[in-house]
Amino acid sequence: MTQKDLAERLNVSDKTVSRWERDDGAPDLAAIPAIAEIFGVTCDELLRGERKSPEERTVVSKENETTPKGEKQRQRLLKSTLSQYKNHTYIAMGSTVVGMIVALVCNLAFLKAILGFFLGAIFFAASIVCQAVFVNKAFFSVEDAGLDADILSDFKRKVIGLAEKSIGLTVAFIGFTFPLILVDAYMGLGSDSLLIWGAMGAAAFLLIYAIVLYFLNASLLKKGTYSLSERESTIYQHNHKLKRTCAIVLAVVLTVTFIGHQFATSIWGPYSIMEGTTFEDYDSFIEYMEQDVPANPSYNASLKESAAVPAPEEQIGTPTYYDEYGNEISEEEALKSRLKDKNGNVVCEYISRRSVVSLRYTPKDGTILPITVCTEEDLQEARQVAAVRHVIFGAAYCIECLAVVLVYFKKRAK
Repeated sequence: MTQKDLAERLNVSDKTVSRWERDDGAPDLAAIPAIAEIFGVTCDELLRGERKSPEERTVVSKENETTPKGEKQRQRLLKSTLSQYKNHTYIAMGSTVVGMIVALVCNLAFLKAILGFFLGAIFFAASIVCQAVFVNKAFFSVEDAGLDADILSDFKRKVIGLAEKSIGLTVAFIGFTFPLILVDAYMGLGSDSLLIWGAMGAAAFLLIYAIVLYFLNASLLKKGTYSLSERESTIYQHNHKLKRTCAIVLAVVLTVTFIGHQFATSIWGPYSIMEGTTFEDYDSFIEYMEQDVPANPSYNASLKESAAVPAPEEQIGTPTYYDEYGNEISEEEALKSRLKDKNGNVVCEYISRRSVVSLRYTPKDGTILPITVCTEEDLQEARQVAAVRHVIFGAAYCIECLAVVLVYFKKRAK
């Protein structure tokens, strides 16, 4: 058979076959079964570099022999397949990075947070699917290569390890972009908020991913997808138990912190910690409430820290007021408010021109003083204080996770 005939049957160039003969290269592992069938030999004989007689094939000791040339070919083919798999993995990671860029551009440049999340999710899903295909292809390439069990197991571990890292990157980016889905469909998430909430989302998703890997790797080892040497098995068992202990400790600590966080939020929420302005007499209270404070309209999207530009006064116009029967009434009649004591007697009458969140007073016999007025400005200040508390608890979550991770890496066996 000529080089050209072999090249045509394998769908490669004759120059490629020529390089194989000169030992300047080696065919892909996937092509080994086809070459072996063409020449009527086994894959093992082809890789060993020698053809055995029928008598020799019945001797077990002879089957285990490997010529230096055959061993060199095996190593070259393994390295070639692993190198090709790494390149494919980088392609999958590239798809993940593109998805992240698309999500950020849609959010920051076009203020389309939800659209950005779903467009990015398409690339993320494609990355995971491609990675699964690449793993399957790598396993198939060495399936009939007649490799030693230890070498094959080491190869599979490297393939699975790279896949876990690639998918881990995708999971982290999914978690980082997940807060985008919580924003209004026609708004974007501010860069500062995206950085904070995105980091928390990525950490949460990676934590879930780590838990999944904990059970997945144990399952793969149990099924015999790959095996470990005696020393590696001892290290694995030690680290496996350490991971379980660290996970339990972290779960308990995070749960306690979360309960404390929710308790603090319910007891010292923004409406509870508003200070407001307190008045000891009715005249100062009425003067304060009747001050014409210009409106400063703003739109606070969920998780977004930005104020909208106030509308021009000429576009607002003069508001018209109506009573419950649909009759037009004056502004004074519409905004007039009355406060009553415990007996139902009116003790104070005023025109409310301020944006008031709440009035705090205790009705008594003939009076309701002192009166505490809480406005929108007071509520915003209280929300800022509450936001600081959320940041502190968020930092506590991160510190706890980091501490457990550091303990694991310090105590794990190597």
